[in-house]
Amino acid sequence: MKYIQKSIFTLVLLLSTITFSQQLKIYGTPRPGNLLLGIAKNAKNVMLDNKTLDFDTLGVFIFGFDRDEKGTHTLKIKFKNNKSISKKLKLKKRRYKIQRINRMKQALVTPPKRALKKIKQESLMMKKARKKVGKLKVPYFEQGFIRPVKGGNLTGVFGSQRILNGIPKSPHNGLDINVPKGTPVKAAAGGKVLIAGNKFYYNGNFVLIDHGFGLTTVYLHFKKLNVKTGQMVKKGDIIGYVGATGRATGPHLHWGAKWYNKRIDPMSLLNLNSPDKRSVIKNN
Repeated sequence: MKYIQKSIFTLVLLLSTITFSQQLKIYGTPRPGNLLLGIAKNAKNVMLDNKTLDFDTLGVFIFGFDRDEKGTHTLKIKFKNNKSISKKLKLKKRRYKIQRINRMKQALVTPPKRALKKIKQESLMMKKARKKVGKLKVPYFEQGFIRPVKGGNLTGVFGSQRILNGIPKSPHNGLDINVPKGTPVKAAAGGKVLIAGNKFYYNGNFVLIDHGFGLTTVYLHFKKLNVKTGQMVKKGDIIGYVGATGRATGPHLHWGAKWYNKRIDPMSLLNLNSPDKRSVIKNN
């Protein structure tokens, strides 16, 4: 699939970059778990702390902060005229909820020994798939993001501490959306399917999509998949149907996001759909 057209999402971002030879704009809020989007017209190099970031010919780039990240970070842009802009981004504090889930099958809380080999193999498969993250140099996310399912209630929020049957577990790294079994699930943005997994112990049937520049989203617990590993998808394509496979107490969609290995709140992706209202840095 060729990346040809720019969407209204991109056009809105570029409206104010037409007349200036150099300019930096950042959209989003710098806090743990958030993804931010930037535009640096005529950029030559973009760096966050010591990491060099990808950007396209229009100067569009993204970066994010992990759930547990703290402190102040430096964004530095060097332009083609050799001038540069450096900005300090101080992360706002974020508090997370505690979520208790009882009456879960004990085998999903503490897996039996017979399942450990399967879990290890699946973990290796995920690591192999994620090694490809960062190699896709096409920013499919420029077309904006959509909510993967219509309706439903949020039964699990990003970053919450999970206590399963009284046992503390890892934080919840996504959103749980309670919708009926069989509900179509759409790709939040275009990209490449890194892995379409079947019957994983924890994930169940799931899809992992690479949107370019290190951004991925994952969709868990499908009843049925509608895509295959390696397939290219467009924003809004149906990638599967809601189910309750894997570690799930009932039908729902778990939607997660990462920027490289940093855990990202999917809600911060949706917030970027109105960038004109969320600019936190403007330099002319």
